[in-house]
Amino acid sequence: MNHALPIVILLVEDSPTARFHVQVCLKKGLQNSYSLLQAENLAVAISTLRKNSVDIVLLDLNLPDSNGLDTFRRLAHISAGAAIVIISGDTDEQMAVNAVRLGAQDYIVKGAGFTAEVLGRTVHFAIERNARHLLEKELASVRLDLEIADTIQQRLYPRSESKFPNVSLAGRCSSATHNCGDYYDYITRPDGSLLVVIGDVSGHGIGPAMMMVETRAFLRALASSSMPLGEILTHINRLIADDMQQQLFVTLFVASLDASGQQLSYSSAGHPGYLVKPDGRVVTLQTDNTPLGISPLETYPTASVSEFAPGDLLALFTDGISEATHDHQDFLGEQRVLDEVVSG
Repeated sequence: MNHALPIVILLVEDSPTARFHVQVCLKKGLQNSYSLLQAENLAVAISTLRKNSVDIVLLDLNLPDSNGLDTFRRLAHISAGAAIVIISGDTDEQMAVNAVRLGAQDYIVKGAGFTAEVLGRTVHFAIERNARHLLEKELASVRLDLEIADTIQQRLYPRSESKFPNVSLAGRCSSATHNCGDYYDYITRPDGSLLVVIGDVSGHGIGPAMMMVETRAFLRALASSSMPLGEILTHINRLIADDMQQQLFVTLFVASLDASGQQLSYSSAGHPGYLVKPDGRVVTLQTDNTPLGISPLETYPTASVSEFAPGDLLALFTDGISEATHDHQDFLGEQRVLDEVVSG
């Protein structure tokens, strides 16, 4: 065990003889450098912990102002994650078991078996075990936060299929891990037109997921206006460019079907869409514009689809599909995905 800084030890013991014995044992048995703080009662110990960062507490349970396991409970409550080893004259094995169950790292009985070697080894192992315990606790907390964030994110996807006349809609997002930057949506605008959206934030994890939520919020807010699609993307790009600071970017494709269901237009920020005709022919819908968040000055146009007709299928997917592999071999690729769409 290598510590860049000396181990900080707090000895809580009211007996001068016992304190001297512990000091001698620490000096002989602990190879690491350390600094020793001392307290003769629980009140002083609590005050010391509040003022100092301590790695380990060597605690006598029976003090002038506290006795038994209550001493441990009260100290552990404000120990700020320090390891606690009990040094007691009480040989009651049940007391030792209960102390460990409450969170003590170890229980040493005063007497002939209390040697420098025992104390040095105990301090060493207690600090290591406590560090592992704190890390596991932190990881569990992070895991819970990610699960909560994932649940919230899943609720942001469309929860029911659109009832837009003569149009069938289906979408799904299944993340390989907690939280992702993939996004899809369908929104009915005030003029009766239908927006269909797909997007993908670069990277993986909570950062891209948060950026996806921000992009969704901007898009839904602007969709309530009468802005053309390209103008909506242009505004979103300017809004998120400062937040991205070129660390992340968002590919986005937005298609609009007018209220009559006869005219299809779209705007693209580095993300293609595919119009699959009934005869199996595929028309790629894409512009040369960069993804959102890269250049705040980028202007996105609105393009019309002249070949749109009843019976056409608009296929939208992210690279989570096209870059999927079979038996960890080659990527599926966009063409193979489209072949599956056509054949299906």
